[in-house]
Amino acid sequence: MGAKEVGGITVGVSPAINLKEHINNYNYPYHPDIFDSLIFTGSGYKGRNVTLVRSCDAVISVMGMIGTLNELTIAYDEKKIIGLCLGTGGVSDTFLDVLEKMGKSIDNIISSNKPSYLVEKIIESLNCL
Repeated sequence: MGAKEVGGITVGVSPAINLKEHINNYNYPYHPDIFDSLIFTGSGYKGRNVTLVRSCDAVISVMGMIGTLNELTIAYDEKKIIGLCLGTGGVSDTFLDVLEKMGKSIDNIISSNKPSYLVEKIIESLNCL
């Protein structure tokens, strides 16, 4: 909704093969006033997550559950910039710790409990690429 407020376009990526499956099988809402375009992968959650992550420049996690963990691991593997909004609970608060405990690089991770600062730093990082 923030993107729409500043004249941006929004694209949703669905695990379903069509709108009927999107609504009935996955119980996802469809709001034409939110999404300018909705891509149906027909690949289930795993395939949707790969498509979703590969099609963006950075991934921002706010809270997050097991599906978000999958998206973050894909983003990490794809060497995407990852933003973690701290203090929101879930995977966002634990992903950095997991990487550090595993001895993994955290060079592409930006974390903050201030969303505006987080977005600002991600944009700066993208402009440096």
